[in-house]
Amino acid sequence: MSRNNLPEDWDMQEHPSLEVLRQYQAGELSAPQSHQLERHLLSCEMCSDLVEGMSLSQPYRVKSAVRETRGRLKNFLAQKKRKRKVFQWPAWQTAAVLLVLLFAIGEVVYHQFFANHNHFQTTTGETEKAWRLTGRVEDNNGQTVSGATIQVVGGKTKTTTNQGGGFELEIQSQKSRIMVSHPDFSTKEVEVNSSSPQVNITLEKAE
Repeated sequence: MSRNNLPEDWDMQEHPSLEVLRQYQAGELSAPQSHQLERHLLSCEMCSDLVEGMSLSQPYRVKSAVRETRGRLKNFLAQKKRKRKVFQWPAWQTAAVLLVLLFAIGEVVYHQFFANHNHFQTTTGETEKAWRLTGRVEDNNGQTVSGATIQVVGGKTKTTTNQGGGFELEIQSQKSRIMVSHPDFSTKEVEVNSSSPQVNITLEKAE
């Protein structure tokens, strides 16, 4: 625009000011002035576009668009907040879930470790329960052998036969092997178990 001209001094050879266009848009110009401006708008595409844009951006339309945008934004935030609450548990529910999980873990640990450990101890105790083996050592002629040494193979428990060739020996395991030795006879190993607590052993003369 060439200058801020008023409706009174506006010339058709010039472009009307924004103020003139606003007055025209608001219907504040007189009839002759409006006709004069309309003739200019017919010949000036730029001023015509300005008037059209001003009509589209009237204050009440702008306010309406702003209110609509704010309403949509408010609804969007409210929906987002509601969706977020679905996944938020109260503190007492979270604590209850944690307590249940801890209890379940404690049960598993107890049954897997302590219960099995006690069972293992019981079974081991039964397996290692000591029992007493009695027996007699003789030679090929049926004569008793005194002074023979009887020892558990792999262990330290041992004893010797008495004058009658008899002996008693405490054994820790259900099944075991004993070794019978004498200077005049060949060493011999014999398997023994708690189901047969008596045994007769025959030694052969050493060559």
